[in-house]
Amino acid sequence: MVRAAWRLADRHDLSKGLRKRIRSLVARFFKGPYDLEADGLKFRIYPGENYDDRKILAKGRLPEREEHKLIEPHLGKGKVFVDIGANIGSYSIFAAGLGAEVVAIEANPQTATKLGFNVRANDLDTVTVVNSAVGPRDDTLPLWQEPSNCGFATFVKDLTTGEWAGDWTPTFVKVRPLTAIADDQGLTRIDVLKVDVEGFEDRVVLPFLRHADRSLWPRVILLETNCRPYWTEDCLSELANRGYGVTGQTNDNMVFELSA
Repeated sequence: MVRAAWRLADRHDLSKGLRKRIRSLVARFFKGPYDLEADGLKFRIYPGENYDDRKILAKGRLPEREEHKLIEPHLGKGKVFVDIGANIGSYSIFAAGLGAEVVAIEANPQTATKLGFNVRANDLDTVTVVNSAVGPRDDTLPLWQEPSNCGFATFVKDLTTGEWAGDWTPTFVKVRPLTAIADDQGLTRIDVLKVDVEGFEDRVVLPFLRHADRSLWPRVILLETNCRPYWTEDCLSELANRGYGVTGQTNDNMVFELSA
């Protein structure tokens, strides 16, 4: 019954407005939380609050399988995976399950708490959860959040209007450069860096590449690009100039690999 209700709320052959009304009704009766397994991994999900949770419940599997396949060859025992915008851990827990050491960075305090629970539920001692935002400098900024999808929290206020209009509210959070977080965690290498921060990707990646020692540059970068119009700088051209070539692409993300 629960899964059938959320499958109905997730039907993309329905109009966006109708889907939103159905989702609101379903969330009233089936808001969770629910404990379940997806692809052999354990999650406590809150489908009324997060798109990824709804996908896991409706489909019974992890979201973004295409992206997982693209980065899987670069993960494994001895590899280091840094996940910026870790959400509830669908990437971090997947990577840790392959044997990688994981630094899971999540700006939203409530989501970071859920992430930590999911890490513990899977008995993973190779995942470090960091509750912080990442940006070009130490700062405090308003993180805009919408109650039906906490995974789409953003620093880009323009993203809270138009197509994504909703009941957005700001929460002020601390922001730190990735260089500082990497230093705190004692990182000497990053094999895979995933960045999914809703239009703030350029302000995470480019300052890091400009200030970090080249030995710390990620071998592979999985970069969300569906909010590219909201970037203030073009990550793609600078990545190319620094020796990163595109090795994979999905509807929402691109994978870059550093040439030898």
